Amino acid sequence: MKQQGFTLVELMISITLGLIVVATAIMLFLSGQRNLALQNAAGTVQEDQNFGLSYIARQIRMANLNSPSAQVNNTLALSGIVFSKDNLNSLVSVPTDFNSKFITKANITSSNIQSRIGTAVFTDAQSDQLVIQYKPAESGGYDCEGNEITNTNAYIVERYFVRTDSNNESHETTDELKKSLACAASRYSANLTIATNLDSTGSGIYGSGQIILKRVDLFKVRLLVDDSTSTVIKRKYLTLAEYESITTNRPRVISIQLGLISRAAQPTNDAVIPDNQVFKIFNLDAQVKSDQPRKYIRAPIMQTITLRNALGDR
Repeated sequence: MKQQGFTLVELMISITLGLIVVATAIMLFLSGQRNLALQNAAGTVQEDQNFGLSYIARQIRMANLNSPSAQVNNTLALSGIVFSKDNLNSLVSVPTDFNSKFITKANITSSNIQSRIGTAVFTDAQSDQLVIQYKPAESGGYDCEGNEITNTNAYIVERYFVRTDSNNESHETTDELKKSLACAASRYSANLTIATNLDSTGSGIYGSGQIILKRVDLFKVRLLVDDSTSTVIKRKYLTLAEYESITTNRPRVISIQLGLISRAAQPTNDAVIPDNQVFKIFNLDAQVKSDQPRKYIRAPIMQTITLRNALGDR
C-alpha cells in the first residue's frame, strides 16, 4: 500500500507561502492602523479649528454693534475694532502701555513658524492680535471669556491673542509649542459723560483670558477695507502691518479675515508628514522652523467674517 503525504520540499514551500501571506496581512493591518491614526489626528485638528473659529466668528460679528457710526477705522471713537485708545470713549482710563500691548496689532507674539511672500527668503513669523468692541443689544449673553452680560449699559471689549498655555503636554518642550489662542474681555460704562476705567491692570483684557483653541502655531489677521470714492469702487485686503503703515486717512474696515495654523496633540514619526511642509495663509507661504524637536500633523484654516454692523451709513 502506497503512503501519501507532503515531501520536505512541498512542506517548505507551503510554510514559505504561508509566512508571506501572514506578513502581507500584518503589513496591511499596520498600514491601516497608521492611516487610521493619521486620519483621526487630522480630523481632530480640523474639528478643533472649526469649533474655535466658529466661536470667535460669532463674537466678532457683534463688533461695532450699537456704535453711533457704521464707519470702522483707527480714529473714530466707539469704532468696532480697537486700533488705539482713540477708539474707546475719551473718558475711559487705560494703562500707559495700552497702545503698545492691548490693541489690534500685527506681529505681537513669537511662533515656531517662518513665512515668506512669493519667492522671498523665509523669515520668522509672529502672530497678530485682534481687539474688538460692541454695545450689547440685550442682557443674558456672555462675552468671549464667559462672563455674563447682565445689562446693556456697557461697551464690551474683547482681545484675541496667542499666549503660552501652562496646561501643556510633556513633549511640548519649547515656548512656541506651548502657545494657544485665548480671549480676554473687559467692559466700560456706556455713560459717555463720566470718567470710567477699562477694568484694572491684571484682569480683563490685561489678563491671560480663556483658552479658545489649543496648540496654535500661528494666528494672522487681514482686513477688507473700502477705499472707494464717489466714482471708483476700490476694496482690497490688507494685513495688519499694511494697515498700520498707512499714516493718514486709513480706510474704512468692512470685513475681517482670520487665518491660523494649529497642530495635533501628539507628535508623529510617520514619513508621510514631510519635515519641510509648506502651508498657505492668505498670501503667505508658512513653514515650520527647522530646529523644531518633533514633528506634528498641522493644518491651516481661514475664515472671512463680514462686519454686519459696519455696513451702510449711520
